[in-house]
Parts: sequence; C-alpha cells; structure tokens
Amino acid sequence: MNADEPPRPKGISTNREAPQINTVDIYDNPINLSKFLNEFNGVLIDFFRGNW
Repeated sequence: MNADEPPRPKGISTNREAPQINTVDIYDNPINLSKFLNEFNGVLIDFFRGNW
C-alpha cells in the first residue's frame, strides 16, 4: 500500500447479504440488484479501483 493512499474500507464479510444497489453503469444503463436477482440465480459483484 502506498503511503499517499487513504485507508481502504474493509468491505462486506463473506456469506452476508449484499446491500441493494441502484445505480448506472458507464453507458448510463440502470443497474438494480433486485432486478438482476429476479432474472438470474445469482450475481457476481466485482468492484475495482483503477490505480494508474
């Protein structure tokens, strides 16, 4: 970890229910976790932060 970086949050523990997400993607398409879960058996949520 770079000394200039702020501390990173811990995140969600394993086997916990994810918080509801209601946002838009990079193309301005709506993203709603409840709608995805109604359509699919599960979702994989991958948050990443570019550091370049």
